[in-house]
Amino acid sequence: ARKRPKPRGRPRGRRRLDLTTLPFRRVVLDPDEVIAAHGEGFCVIGEEVSERLVFLPGTHIRLQIARRKWARIEPSPAATLAWTEAPEEASVPPESPTVQIAPVPDNVWPRTMADPSAIAQHLVAKYEDCLPLHRQEKISARHGFCVPRGTQCGWLTEAFTYLHRITDAMFDDAKAHAFCLATDATSAPVRAPGQCVKHHVFVFVADQRHVVFRHAPAHNGVTVQTWLTGDRGYVLADAASIDDVVYRTHPIVEVACWAHLRRYFWRALGSDPQPASEAIAVIGKLFEVQRACASLPMPERTAVRADKARPLLHLFDRWIERHRDTADARGPLRAAITYYDNQRAALHRFLEDGRLRLDNNLSEAQLRRLVLGRANWTYFANETGLDWYVTFRSLIASCHLHGLNPQHYLEQVLRLAPHWPVTRMIELSPHRWKQTLATLSDAQREILKPPWELDRTVTPRPVQAVDRAA
Repeated sequence: ARKRPKPRGRPRGRRRLDLTTLPFRRVVLDPDEVIAAHGEGFCVIGEEVSERLVFLPGTHIRLQIARRKWARIEPSPAATLAWTEAPEEASVPPESPTVQIAPVPDNVWPRTMADPSAIAQHLVAKYEDCLPLHRQEKISARHGFCVPRGTQCGWLTEAFTYLHRITDAMFDDAKAHAFCLATDATSAPVRAPGQCVKHHVFVFVADQRHVVFRHAPAHNGVTVQTWLTGDRGYVLADAASIDDVVYRTHPIVEVACWAHLRRYFWRALGSDPQPASEAIAVIGKLFEVQRACASLPMPERTAVRADKARPLLHLFDRWIERHRDTADARGPLRAAITYYDNQRAALHRFLEDGRLRLDNNLSEAQLRRLVLGRANWTYFANETGLDWYVTFRSLIASCHLHGLNPQHYLEQVLRLAPHWPVTRMIELSPHRWKQTLATLSDAQREILKPPWELDRTVTPRPVQAVDRAA
């Protein structure tokens, strides 16, 4: 018998934060006109109250934002002056009081229970600390207020609508201005009926500018060609065959990875320990040269590193010639030598410019979080989860590249992005963030302030002061 689908539960609305044991903080906001008049001529007749789940370092708190309603009980000075000077032309003051209320602050999301500080905390916990949403749900319950994974998904959906534009702008900027793009890829299983479909996550490290992740269902040359269209610099990769079509059809220069070559010789230590150790020793000397020249300014770094590396490369070429014919045709040592012969030009390309690295370890290191995360959540529930991952992980990884606190950065960007022009999203990237902060207007700086620092109140006038008989 065919099982009937389980009926979906009815929405129960937002849960009441006042029934929790969370620490409480109250913020009161009054209209600018009332504050300017120091409350003279107004009285409080009520308030609009909303509550947010806020994350402060170490704990969640319940933040209550009260926007008090003020009624005018005396005519404004401007209206009184107009009535005195031209009573026949001035409009008659209304008999009913005019109600004033402060607008919702721009740094608060109006239709979301969570403050951006809480959303940023969940983002970093999942995409930096590799805590799946169901584990965060249990942790939040221990802290006094359970945040279901469905609620967290709603928060991530809202955050993605603002942040994906930033990562798209970062990738366009990387292809347009990066001197060298380092790239690598790893598998990303996605749940499907009866099995998991293998997708792939690619990472692109653009010098010291951006770290951008992208995903695709296929690991082939068409995918890479689509993404790298428009790039005209160097591409540092691991000699994957899918990149060959890009090198043939685009003005892109290939740079190969010496660390990848070293792994081939490492595998040969069991069968050919002596020659493999010699090759590994020479490669180690090349990396010593790179570390010694890393602090030199350009273009001095290019000349000095090339002068020190060329003798080692000549020595390595002679070693390859000596062992090419003696290595077992089916052994790992011969595989290492063949790899070097095929990639020799790309492996020597670091001599052209001191900014080119000998290895692709930076991009490989960026994918380790995904590999570690797979041990926690096993697979992605759908492609939407992949979209979230590549977006949020791009921003967090780029924050580390520029020495930014990812949680603090995400909180501020989530406050500012809804009010930022979509044509200038690159200015909100971690690469440009410090520069953007220095050029913000006073109104934009006010948006960056957390709502618990916006308490703006005046002393209310007693309601009994209203003369009803008059």
